[in-house]
Amino acid sequence: MQMKKILFILLLFISCNPPAEKDEEVLRGKVVSVADGDTVTILTDNDEQIRIRLYGIDAPEKGQDFSNKSRQFLNDLCYGKIVSIEKKGIDQYERVLGIVYINEFNLNKEMVRNGLAWYYDHYVKDADLEALEHTARKQKLNIWSMKNPTPPYEFRRNQRMGKN
Repeated sequence: MQMKKILFILLLFISCNPPAEKDEEVLRGKVVSVADGDTVTILTDNDEQIRIRLYGIDAPEKGQDFSNKSRQFLNDLCYGKIVSIEKKGIDQYERVLGIVYINEFNLNKEMVRNGLAWYYDHYVKDADLEALEHTARKQKLNIWSMKNPTPPYEFRRNQRMGKN
């Protein structure tokens, strides 16, 4: 009788929890270029270059305060290293949106933790990124050392409208 109960519970568990769909795609490659604080290019084992936009963050644009420091920081973290990218989608510019890792080290989070990128809450809901930004703001790290830093999305909008 006990065995029937165990078997019933096991079958119930399996039927209520079907196998997961195909795992999210993971890309691997060597970082061969860092365009700015949220965009890198990797070279895969198949000699394919793929442009990656770090998912969930927005780094200062060229010409904006801390843009050079943000780019240099990301460059120092990953240039020439093998990274894994947890692919989250494709953006309007055909870049892969992804979370970039060196082993288990999350570069997206590291950029926000160091006050060199905003948590891009307009597109992504992520409690970890939100908390990291909050801490960086409290510590007045980098972009948060400024009185009223302009988010990159506003900077881009102003550029398009000819306000900068």
